[in-house]
Amino acid sequence: MLKLVLKLAMFIPLLAVMMYVSYRVDPSGLFWGAGFERRASEYMLAGEYIGGYERLDGRALNEAYAKNVENRPQILINGSSRSMLIDSSFAEGKTLYNAGNVGADVYDFFTSYYIFSKEEKEPEIFVMGIDPWIFNDGSENIDKRSDKELYFQFIGEELGFENHQYEKDNPYEKYLALIDPSYFQGSVAYYFKDKSAEVSPQPVSKDEIYNQNEVIKCPDGSIIYDVYFRTRDQQVADWDALTTANMPLLRLENFPELSEEYTRQFEKFIEYLQGKGIDIIFYLPPYHPYIIEAALSDYDTYHGLFDVEVYLKGVAEKYGIPLYGSYNPYALDLTNIDFMDGLHLRQESIRKIFPVIGEECKNLKENNI
Repeated sequence: MLKLVLKLAMFIPLLAVMMYVSYRVDPSGLFWGAGFERRASEYMLAGEYIGGYERLDGRALNEAYAKNVENRPQILINGSSRSMLIDSSFAEGKTLYNAGNVGADVYDFFTSYYIFSKEEKEPEIFVMGIDPWIFNDGSENIDKRSDKELYFQFIGEELGFENHQYEKDNPYEKYLALIDPSYFQGSVAYYFKDKSAEVSPQPVSKDEIYNQNEVIKCPDGSIIYDVYFRTRDQQVADWDALTTANMPLLRLENFPELSEEYTRQFEKFIEYLQGKGIDIIFYLPPYHPYIIEAALSDYDTYHGLFDVEVYLKGVAEKYGIPLYGSYNPYALDLTNIDFMDGLHLRQESIRKIFPVIGEECKNLKENNI
């Protein structure tokens, strides 16, 4: 018996080393996120700006960031690229992370919050960048990059909606990898692997971030568009918007009414967040005047766009949530010069309609517009 105890005692330090190496190297991203996005998140947490954003999986990056950030962001933003210019300059005295995703759909709307909640890093303030299409059901409105399984996990486990799309996982199952010899061997092999040929995120000097020919990912999760897109002649931007207006509007066709399922989930989500003491702000990113005019001229097809805003104003009043913005630029005194294309407002124009979120956030309800 004594010999067995001594053998076990000798094995424990080796097991501890194996577990530590597997945990820190983590070649499959079980604990720290996928490799490319993990490195990008580490740069961001060190205050670096990242080039090559188009090569990043924005959803995996948000997950890696949530896993690696030490303290929760006090302000969390979600939404599509139409909300991704809201940066730390809007957060007076508070930390901010923009978890928006290019092409964000209804699944992303929920999971961009949930990845932080799962890591016990829930924000104090959650700014919902709400695109109208998140209330339009149909598979054509789902982005192939969004995490369907995580969405069903959230609405099932946290919001209490019955569904048969998700089978609850054992949250501790991934830790079995720490005592798996093959995972340890893979960790060692990856650690010593020659990574010089791998594509990796590239930090960009802060002095050069506004001069790049590619989209830059900022340390707070927001983005800076490439110099051409930001500075091109307004006539070109307007022509881009006009071209968009003459095509089927993104995810807004076949939208006869708001999805009953998604509106129930949306309001349950609000009640869930408010029950946790999280302040909520609605932001409705506006469309270029050409887009709204096209939607109005074909109202029978696109009335869903306008129905969503009416619905959201009612929800904001019901739950005491401040609402900023409007899908209709004319309601905000915006003109074509406020837009970079048909869908994206300039950052300086966002400041015209969206407040600085500081210590006074709890009083924003008194200034609801």
